Amino acid sequence: MGTIVSTPEQEAVATEAADHVAAARARARQMLASEGHPVRVDDWRQSFNSARDAVVITWLVWVTLVSAGAAVGAVSNRELGAGLVAAAVGVSLFLGMVRARATASQVRFYEAELQRERYEIQNHREQELEEIRALYAAKGFGPPILDEIVATLSADDDRLLKVMMEEELGLSLEYINHPVMVGLWNGAAALAASLALAVPVYFMPISSGQMWVPVGAAVLLTVIAFAHAGATGRRVVPMLVTWLIMAGVAGAVVHFLAQLLSQR
Repeated sequence: MGTIVSTPEQEAVATEAADHVAAARARARQMLASEGHPVRVDDWRQSFNSARDAVVITWLVWVTLVSAGAAVGAVSNRELGAGLVAAAVGVSLFLGMVRARATASQVRFYEAELQRERYEIQNHREQELEEIRALYAAKGFGPPILDEIVATLSADDDRLLKVMMEEELGLSLEYINHPVMVGLWNGAAALAASLALAVPVYFMPISSGQMWVPVGAAVLLTVIAFAHAGATGRRVVPMLVTWLIMAGVAGAVVHFLAQLLSQR
């Protein structure tokens, strides 16, 4: 059986194609790593994360107000409840805008990469074919099957574009929900969860609120964790324990700092 010998020019082209693929995948990893969630940033299940964040932040606001107010003796139950409700609304609005912006950033990234690939297919077609060859050679294909694969994929520009996006960048060309809709349902989930924790405080004396808020936050986080696990297939116990530990540690730090800094 004969041995295939690559010329220096072919090796240079292959190296350039491999470098281009590596750079493209690095861009995709950097973009996707900006949202460390088990679902897409525009997925409706992301609203569980927004609800969780809203509950924890509302809980931390309550700890801050109670700890600082207790130290200076200046917080009434109505003032505490009003401040907590206002914070819940602001936090929910912020989280909705954050999720909407993340989705908009993903849309812009996809559009930019699509335009980049279209330009390269139209103006640097040979390089794109070498990249396809390198990608499928790395999968274990060799001549003559490799030549047939390249010829088949390159016969249609739309097919080639789709393959380059999926194989080179690891991105699937799929429907992405509008950023405004993403912001709305994340904001709504955050608002519902945070108000469920904050509104009762407005009608309670501080002594009852001191019992309700920690218990209510734990109950709400438990409900959200079970719903999140059911929607995503994740294990509920490790997730819930992690959430409760992080919220508890953050709350303890806030409590001691608020009391320390508010002393006169």
